[in-house]
Amino acid sequence: MNIIETVRSILESFPKISDVCNEVHIDFADPEPTSYGLSSTGDELISEDVLGNQKRQHSFMLYSTFSSINDYERMLNSTALLELGLWLEEQTDCEIESAVGDSIYTGKLTKLTAANGMLYNVPQENELDGVQYQLQIIAEYTVDRF
Repeated sequence: MNIIETVRSILESFPKISDVCNEVHIDFADPEPTSYGLSSTGDELISEDVLGNQKRQHSFMLYSTFSSINDYERMLNSTALLELGLWLEEQTDCEIESAVGDSIYTGKLTKLTAANGMLYNVPQENELDGVQYQLQIIAEYTVDRF
Protein backbone atom coordinates (compact mmCIF):
# COMPACT_ATOMS: atom_id res chain seq x y z
CA MET A 1 0.00 0.00 0.00
CA ASN A 2 1.19 3.52 -0.73
CA ILE A 3 1.18 6.23 1.95
CA ILE A 4 -2.40 7.35 1.19
CA GLU A 5 -3.77 3.80 1.35
CA THR A 6 -1.78 3.12 4.53
CA VAL A 7 -3.08 6.19 6.39
CA ARG A 8 -6.63 5.42 5.26
CA SER A 9 -6.27 1.85 6.54
CA ILE A 10 -4.94 3.11 9.87
CA LEU A 11 -7.88 5.51 10.21
CA GLU A 12 -10.32 2.69 9.48
CA SER A 13 -8.71 0.60 12.24
CA PHE A 14 -9.29 3.25 14.93
CA PRO A 15 -11.13 1.28 17.66
CA LYS A 16 -13.89 3.90 17.96
CA ILE A 17 -14.30 4.50 14.22
CA SER A 18 -17.79 2.99 14.17
CA ASP A 19 -18.83 5.50 16.86
CA VAL A 20 -18.04 8.42 14.60
CA CYS A 21 -18.31 7.32 10.97
CA ASN A 22 -19.33 4.62 8.54
CA GLU A 23 -16.35 4.81 6.17
CA VAL A 24 -13.35 6.91 5.18
CA HIS A 25 -13.66 8.38 1.68
CA ILE A 26 -10.78 9.77 -0.33
CA ASP A 27 -10.80 13.55 -0.93
CA PHE A 28 -14.31 14.30 0.37
CA ALA A 29 -16.75 13.61 3.17
CA ASP A 30 -20.44 13.06 2.57
CA PRO A 31 -22.66 15.94 3.75
CA GLU A 32 -24.58 13.60 6.06
CA PRO A 33 -23.22 12.99 9.57
CA THR A 34 -20.90 10.02 10.21
CA SER A 35 -18.61 10.53 7.23
CA TYR A 36 -14.86 11.08 6.94
CA GLY A 37 -12.88 12.26 3.91
CA LEU A 38 -9.10 11.92 3.74
CA SER A 39 -7.55 14.45 1.37
CA SER A 40 -3.90 14.31 0.36
CA THR A 41 -2.40 17.82 0.37
CA GLY A 42 1.21 17.17 -0.55
CA ASP A 43 4.34 15.08 -0.28
CA GLU A 44 7.86 16.36 0.21
CA LEU A 45 11.37 15.05 0.47
CA ILE A 46 12.89 15.66 3.90
CA SER A 47 16.30 14.02 3.36
CA GLU A 48 18.12 11.59 1.10
CA ASP A 49 21.29 9.58 1.68
CA VAL A 50 24.01 8.81 -0.87
CA LEU A 51 22.30 5.53 -1.83
CA GLY A 52 19.02 7.29 -2.63
CA ASN A 53 17.12 6.15 0.47
CA GLN A 54 14.67 8.85 1.40
CA LYS A 55 12.84 10.26 4.39
CA ARG A 56 9.57 11.85 3.21
CA GLN A 57 6.63 13.72 4.72
CA HIS A 58 3.06 13.51 3.44
CA SER A 59 0.35 15.97 4.53
CA PHE A 60 -3.36 15.21 4.76
CA MET A 61 -6.55 16.96 5.77
CA LEU A 62 -9.15 14.74 7.37
CA TYR A 63 -12.65 16.15 6.97
CA SER A 64 -15.32 14.73 9.25
CA THR A 65 -19.03 15.36 9.23
CA PHE A 66 -20.88 15.11 12.53
CA SER A 67 -24.32 15.90 13.85
CA SER A 68 -24.28 19.10 15.92
CA ILE A 69 -27.74 19.85 17.17
CA ASN A 70 -26.59 20.88 20.66
CA ASP A 71 -23.52 21.55 22.82
CA TYR A 72 -23.45 17.94 24.01
CA GLU A 73 -23.05 16.63 20.45
CA ARG A 74 -20.46 19.28 19.59
CA MET A 75 -18.44 18.30 22.68
CA LEU A 76 -18.61 14.63 21.60
CA ASN A 77 -17.38 15.64 18.12
CA SER A 78 -14.36 17.52 19.46
CA THR A 79 -13.58 14.73 21.91
CA ALA A 80 -13.71 12.12 19.12
CA LEU A 81 -11.19 14.12 17.06
CA LEU A 82 -8.95 14.59 20.11
CA GLU A 83 -8.97 10.85 20.84
CA LEU A 84 -8.33 10.05 17.18
CA GLY A 85 -5.36 12.42 17.06
CA LEU A 86 -3.79 10.93 20.18
CA TRP A 87 -4.38 7.39 18.89
CA LEU A 88 -2.84 8.20 15.49
CA GLU A 89 0.42 9.24 17.15
CA GLU A 90 0.81 5.67 18.46
CA GLN A 91 0.59 4.10 14.98
CA THR A 92 4.02 3.51 13.43
CA ASP A 93 6.16 0.87 11.73
CA CYS A 94 3.60 0.08 9.02
CA GLU A 95 5.01 -1.11 5.70
CA ILE A 96 4.75 1.37 2.81
CA GLU A 97 5.22 0.85 -0.93
CA SER A 98 6.23 3.75 -3.16
CA ALA A 99 6.02 3.58 -6.94
CA VAL A 100 8.67 5.60 -8.74
CA GLY A 101 8.43 5.14 -12.48
CA ASP A 102 8.33 1.39 -13.12
CA SER A 103 9.95 0.54 -9.78
CA ILE A 104 8.30 -0.26 -6.46
CA TYR A 105 10.25 0.59 -3.31
CA THR A 106 9.41 -0.41 0.24
CA GLY A 107 9.68 1.65 3.38
CA LYS A 108 8.08 2.25 6.76
CA LEU A 109 5.75 4.73 8.35
CA THR A 110 7.88 6.24 11.11
CA LYS A 111 5.65 8.93 12.60
CA LEU A 112 2.06 10.20 12.46
CA THR A 113 0.99 13.49 14.00
CA ALA A 114 -2.37 15.20 14.10
CA ALA A 115 -3.06 18.87 14.79
CA ASN A 116 -5.38 21.79 14.18
CA GLY A 117 -8.64 19.91 14.69
CA MET A 118 -11.25 22.62 14.22
CA LEU A 119 -14.71 23.43 12.96
CA TYR A 120 -14.46 23.89 9.20
CA ASN A 121 -17.95 24.25 7.74
CA VAL A 122 -21.40 24.98 9.19
CA PRO A 123 -24.56 24.33 7.12
CA GLN A 124 -26.37 27.49 6.13
CA GLU A 125 -29.79 26.20 5.10
CA ASN A 126 -30.65 23.23 7.29
CA GLU A 127 -29.51 23.12 10.92
CA LEU A 128 -30.00 19.35 10.93
CA ASP A 129 -27.27 18.88 8.31
CA GLY A 130 -23.93 17.88 9.76
CA VAL A 131 -21.14 20.30 10.57
CA GLN A 132 -17.74 19.59 9.14
CA TYR A 133 -14.50 19.51 11.11
CA GLN A 134 -10.97 19.22 9.80
CA LEU A 135 -7.88 17.63 11.27
CA GLN A 136 -4.40 18.01 9.80
CA ILE A 137 -2.40 14.77 9.66
CA ILE A 138 1.32 14.55 8.88
CA ALA A 139 2.86 11.17 8.01
CA GLU A 140 6.63 10.72 8.00
CA TYR A 141 7.91 7.66 6.17
CA THR A 142 10.95 6.14 4.50
CA VAL A 143 11.54 4.99 0.94
CA ASP A 144 14.33 2.40 0.86
CA ARG A 145 15.90 2.26 -2.59
CA PHE A 146 18.82 0.05 -1.61
